[in-house]
Amino acid sequence: MEEELDLDIKWIEEFESLDENYKDFYSEDITYINFNNVYVNKDNEIEKIKRDKLLLAEPNYISREEILGILKKNCKSTDNKRYTVLSILKYNINIDPRDVQDFLRTSKNNDNEYLKSLSNIDAVSLEPSISMFQDLNEIIIIYYEKTEHDKNNIGARASSQTKRIYLKSLKTNKKRTYRKTT
Repeated sequence: MEEELDLDIKWIEEFESLDENYKDFYSEDITYINFNNVYVNKDNEIEKIKRDKLLLAEPNYISREEILGILKKNCKSTDNKRYTVLSILKYNINIDPRDVQDFLRTSKNNDNEYLKSLSNIDAVSLEPSISMFQDLNEIIIIYYEKTEHDKNNIGARASSQTKRIYLKSLKTNKKRTYRKTT
């Protein structure tokens, strides 16, 4: 009876030792992500790049509040220049473990498959990533330096974009105001 138990344990130990070799190729939840803040000056030149690491409160998810906090913290540089967000990019390499060998062999890796532009400042969801590629996942925020013209015309620009819409009655062809009924 003890011999059977020894055989079962031996098989499990062999499997665990073999499995240890492939541990780096299993997909895991993303618990932290790198933020690259790229600052572009008025002459369209990269002025500096600031790198931060964010520990995620929830795996594979960055809340809107976390994004807004990072944007607010980084929109002003140490030399009191003000920046506005030009673009937010997400690089999430979520390759399937079975495809790693082909991915590494091909000379024409399609990085565009993993790089996405975020159109809104909203929560960001991430796909689990192979543990050996975890450090490659990142959010890239490109800031553009505000000019004096931009700073002075913020209010004028906002008021010039206001648009009023009038509703006309089909019967009388007059403008009417509709009140919300309770």
